[in-house]
Amino acid sequence: MQYTFVNSHTSSKLPVSCGVPQGSVLGPLLFLFYINDLPNSVPGEKKLLFADDTNLFVCSKTINELESKDNFYLLRLDNWLKANKLNSNIDKTCYSVFSPNKISVPTVTIKVNDMKIKCVKECKYLGIIIDDELKWTPHIDNVL
Repeated sequence: MQYTFVNSHTSSKLPVSCGVPQGSVLGPLLFLFYINDLPNSVPGEKKLLFADDTNLFVCSKTINELESKDNFYLLRLDNWLKANKLNSNIDKTCYSVFSPNKISVPTVTIKVNDMKIKCVKECKYLGIIIDDELKWTPHIDNVL
């Protein structure tokens, strides 16, 4: 059962069917057990998980193949999340395209649940700013 207490007002008690209280000692360990099989939802691709932050790296020789693979893998990942009573935060979800030839990459349309994911030139990952040209300038500028 759970309830909320704010400014001496108490809500009615309601049953809790899943979850772990935030700030609990066992919370982080139970979360790791809970998401342990998430990488299996996208076999063969490079996945990096750190706490509740998940990154997927997809390689392809053509833009069309990249777009197709991305959308397929994100659908599989989203299905895993739904099956495990979790959901992704689309507002915090983004992607970058890295090209070895430093050429201008055409627009790629990547979606989750028919919602477009934003393409970004740079993003923060574990405290480091990574840009789509894999240069250190944005991170150094941020630190300075």
